[in-house]
Amino acid sequence: MIKIDGSAIKGLEVFMAVIEANGVSNAQSLLNKDASAISRSLSALEARLGLTLCERGRQGFRLTPEGQQVADEALKLFAAFRSFENRTESLGGRGSGRLAIGVIDNIIGESRFCLDRAITELSQYFDDRFHIDLYVKNPYELEKYLLDKRVDIALGIFERYHDSLEYRALYEELDYLYAAPGSPAATLQAEGASSQQLQEALKHQNFAARNFLNESDIGSLGYDLLGDISYTANLEAIAFLVLSGRYVGFMPAQYAAPFVSEGRLTPILPNQIKRVSTMALAYRRGEDKDRPIIATALTVLNAATHAKMNK
Repeated sequence: MIKIDGSAIKGLEVFMAVIEANGVSNAQSLLNKDASAISRSLSALEARLGLTLCERGRQGFRLTPEGQQVADEALKLFAAFRSFENRTESLGGRGSGRLAIGVIDNIIGESRFCLDRAITELSQYFDDRFHIDLYVKNPYELEKYLLDKRVDIALGIFERYHDSLEYRALYEELDYLYAAPGSPAATLQAEGASSQQLQEALKHQNFAARNFLNESDIGSLGYDLLGDISYTANLEAIAFLVLSGRYVGFMPAQYAAPFVSEGRLTPILPNQIKRVSTMALAYRRGEDKDRPIIATALTVLNAATHAKMNK
C-alpha cells in the first residue's frame, strides 16, 4: 500500500510543476531548485509509486501513460485539498485562508485598476490571517487554473465564457493600431496619405496579434490581411514586434502611451481604427456565496477599479 504523506505530496508538487514547465530544466525557475534536485525528487516519487512517470533527458520530456494517469489523479487530490481549505477558512468568524489570484500580463500601469491597493486592503481586513498567491498567465491558462481550483479569482480578457465560471466586467480597454516610425503605414501617414491609401498599405503589412482574442482584433480591421500574422499571448512580445518596424498591431492605449510619447510608436488612423476589450473578473460559479473570502475579495477588487476611475 502506498502511503501519501508529506514527502509524497512534495514529490507530486514537483512532478506537476515539471509537467507545467514541460521539462526539468524549464521547471528550475518555477520551483527555485536546480535540475539535479528536481530529478532526485522525481526519481524518489517513481520509486515510491513503483512507476516510470516520465521520460527525461536529451530526447526531451514526455509523460508515460502511467505518468499521465498519476498527473490526472494528482490534480484531483490537490483540488480536494483546496476544497477542504476553502470549506474551513470561514469557521473563525471573518475568515482567513489562502487566496490565489491570476492576472494577465502588463496591467501594473493600468490607471483604472489598482491591484496592489486591493491586496493591502484584503490583508488589513483579515488582520494578516491569510496567504495570497499571485499568478501571471494568459486568459486560456487563467480559466484552466480556475477550473482546476489552482486560482480563486482571475482578471483578464475572456472572449468566450465558460459555463462553470462567473464573470464580472471591470472596465473597458481601448486598443489602437500602432506602427513604428519608418514602417510603410507610419511613413504614409506622416506624408499625409489618404485613409484609403493607408488601409491599402496596411493590408500588406505583417500583423502581430494576441492569440487569445480569437482574431477579433484582426476582424475589427474589416479587410483580409495579405502579410504575415504572428500570434502571441504576451503583450510585451507584441510591443517588440511592432517596435521592430516590421509589424503593426493593436495595443492598449495605456500600455503604448510611453512609447508614443518617446516617438517610438504612432497610432495609425486612430479616429477610424480602434477596438474595445472588456477586462473582467472570473471566478467559479457560486463561490462568492459559499466562501466569504471570495465575496470580500470581489468587493475589494471592484472597489479598487472604481477608486482609480473616480480619481
